[in-house]
Amino acid sequence: MKTSVTLNGRNVVTATTAAPTWLIIGFWVSIAISVAVVVRRLVAIAHPSQTVPAQMAALDAAFASHSALTLAHIVPATAFVLLIPFVFLRRTGSAWAERLLFPLGAVVGVTAYAMSAYSVGGWIERSAVLLFNSLFLFSLARAYVYMRRGEHLLKRNWMTRAVAILLGIATTRPVMGIFFATSRWTHLEPRQFFGIAFWIGFSINTVAVELWLHSKERRSQAQGTAIRPRMQL
Repeated sequence: MKTSVTLNGRNVVTATTAAPTWLIIGFWVSIAISVAVVVRRLVAIAHPSQTVPAQMAALDAAFASHSALTLAHIVPATAFVLLIPFVFLRRTGSAWAERLLFPLGAVVGVTAYAMSAYSVGGWIERSAVLLFNSLFLFSLARAYVYMRRGEHLLKRNWMTRAVAILLGIATTRPVMGIFFATSRWTHLEPRQFFGIAFWIGFSINTVAVELWLHSKERRSQAQGTAIRPRMQL
């Protein structure tokens, strides 16, 4: 991951900050899950299945009841997710992808607020959406401000936060899977555990990225790079 530091209005430091293996694995797994979830949702809206379990059928019907809003949320979110690798694993020529993340992220955030009106998990899920979606939009806005100022390291840090929070929706899926798998013993229904799964999934991503950004290794890599003339990213 390439970063740069701005001093007196110009880039004077460039460095490569290696992400740990666990973060890279989590990154790709989250993207795969996010895309798979959207594909499954699109298929369920277009061709409702009569063979899925009752709980899944009820969820499909709930999303289908406001399909236009669902599509307005998940299609831009998918585009956002698919552009992330171009931005974070870039070599050259990805400025266009980075610029697209901002309007796409804004649409995702606004529609997420609207989607919360139909929360399966009620106010517990809604509270998680309101908190983490607000953090996502705040991080995205900060990244945009720093991009306009040319402060690329700070822009990258805040964009990393925004991406991690958005990918939290992927982390909720394995958590939900555990709840579904154990429902025969816990007797919990989706309306009872969806909110809990949202809080767990988004919290994991938010805390993990903050620990990495504030880690001693991360700070030492950013601060210990010698100042040298601007290099091409």
